[in-house]
Amino acid sequence: MSDSNNTNSASTVNSEELARQASRKKLILIFALFFVPLLLATIWMQMLKMGGGQWGNTSNGELISPAYPLQEFSVATDSDLVLNLDEIRGKWTILYVPEGDCTETCQDTLYKIRQARLALNHRMERVQRVAIFASDNALNDELLAAHAGLIMVDASAQQSSALLDQITDAQKTMETKQELIYLIDPLGNLMMRYTADLLPKPLFKDLKHLLKVSRIG
Repeated sequence: MSDSNNTNSASTVNSEELARQASRKKLILIFALFFVPLLLATIWMQMLKMGGGQWGNTSNGELISPAYPLQEFSVATDSDLVLNLDEIRGKWTILYVPEGDCTETCQDTLYKIRQARLALNHRMERVQRVAIFASDNALNDELLAAHAGLIMVDASAQQSSALLDQITDAQKTMETKQELIYLIDPLGNLMMRYTADLLPKPLFKDLKHLLKVSRIG
């Protein structure tokens, strides 16, 4: 009988220990989901500032500080594919959010973004272009052909708000500006923004430096 009681007692202890371990794992997972992205963003920005010893002083774009870790979103693109956080991670992303229809200014900006990427030569495959347009027919056939590879998102789609709201939140302490171009790092952090007058050369210089010092993306 004593052996049976000891067995039952040991079983109870083991069950309680397993329950405690499961509880600890849940707490660790919750911590990881909420705090690790922010920690990675902070470390990454410090690495960028240290890259070459002068990054913090020589960047041409306006730093979003602290870098803003994007959270999950999912929105359809013009090619019937889905743009989500997994598609953003792993590459440097140039994100353009024009105001209203794609007028001459918008078209000029798209051209300069394309040229900045092309100027990277063999490194350009590490960079992708995304544009969030006010409607799903922003570009005519000629422009579509000229900007092959551009990932286009319809801002009017309900799912787009999950991404647009995050972009707005990332800049809540910054001056409001129009026709902005953003840079997202391969960890999914919104880290820098540009006005159209900082294209294409300043954007190209920043990308060239980042691709040189980065081992990711």
